[in-house]
Order: sequence, then structure tokens, then C-alpha cells
Amino acid sequence: MKEKLLKGLKWFYKSYIWLGVLLLAIDIITKQIIMHLGTPGSQIADWGFVRINYVLNFNAAFGIGVDNPTLSRTIYLIVASLITAGLVTYLVMKRKEMKIFIRATLIMVVTGAVGNMIDRVFYGPLQGAQNLFSGAVVDWIDFYWVPGWVWNFNIADSCIVVAAFMLIIYIIVSEVKDYRERNKNKVVTENDNKKTLSKSEQEKLEAEKADREESK
Repeated sequence: MKEKLLKGLKWFYKSYIWLGVLLLAIDIITKQIIMHLGTPGSQIADWGFVRINYVLNFNAAFGIGVDNPTLSRTIYLIVASLITAGLVTYLVMKRKEMKIFIRATLIMVVTGAVGNMIDRVFYGPLQGAQNLFSGAVVDWIDFYWVPGWVWNFNIADSCIVVAAFMLIIYIIVSEVKDYRERNKNKVVTENDNKKTLSKSEQEKLEAEKADREESK
């Protein structure tokens, strides 16, 4: 029993599901706090380096989307559901051969998508709407001091953006390593060819020397 429990905990840790659960919990809790502290469109706090605003976003991350709230919400739910289902399927199928770093980033993307889907599905009544599936995403982080910054975002958005940057950095580092490895192998091959050529020349010289001695 103890061994099964330890094995299960080890699998849970390596699966990085705990990371997704933790980030999702933080996202839900912070949004609930924002909704209880203010009203849509209000500024809750200004900490100098960041403002806490209560903003309802009917579009995708950072307000990307169409003007029609219902259409934008529907498109987001469909796209986010397909992406989430695809990533979860990929994680399940490739879990044994997938590198831990990649697994963590994909879990973060899934967490971000699920976090914002929860807003759209369940938060409608809390935001003044009458039904489920009528809610908007709660955005509350505003880096207003950045020149040209006009967006508000949340923890779920942060998970997706950070995961994307992590994947980009991972791909760049992997490509650099592969490039260096290919060059290293090329140099080794060239050196081996030179050594082989030198040995052949030496054997040729020895054979010519032997022929000259026999002719004497």
C-alpha cells in the first residue's frame, strides 16, 4: 500500500498536474477576490508598478477578438475547447516519451485555457448576467507604466504567455545545441579521415621502400 502511494505521488509530481491545479486555483481565487472588491470598470488598487483593475473581457487574451461579445465568447469557447482537448490528448499519448520541460509548458497552456473558460461558462450570474455561458473573462492586472500598454490580463493569460516564451526559448536552445553537435561530429569525421589518409600514405611509403630493397 505504501509503495503504491509513493509510486502514485511520484507519478503525480512528474506529470506536472499539480502545477496546473495550483495555477488554476490561484487564477480562480484572485478573480473571485477582484469581483468581490470592485465593480466592472473600477480601479481597485494602484501599487506603483501595477494597477489592479476590474475589467470584463469578452474577447481572447489581451482583448483580442471581435466586437460582438456573444460571437467573441462563442468563438473563444470553441477554439479553447479544441485546443485543450488536443493538448490533453497529446499529453496522455506522449506522456512516457515527453520531456518534463515540454510537459510543464503544455500543462500551463491547458491551465490558462481552462481558467478563462470557467469565467465564460460560470461567472455570468456573478457579473450581472442571467444565465450560465454568458460571462466574460475577469482581467485585473495592468502594467500601465509600460509605454503603449493598453491591456489588462489575469493569471490564466500569464500561464499561456509564459509557456509560449518558455517553448520558444527551449526551441532556440535545442537548435543551438543540435547545431553545435552537428559541427562537432563534422570536425571529428574530418579528423578521422585525415588520420586514415595519413595511415594509407604511410603504408604506401613502406611498400615502396620494401620494393626498393628487393630490387637491390
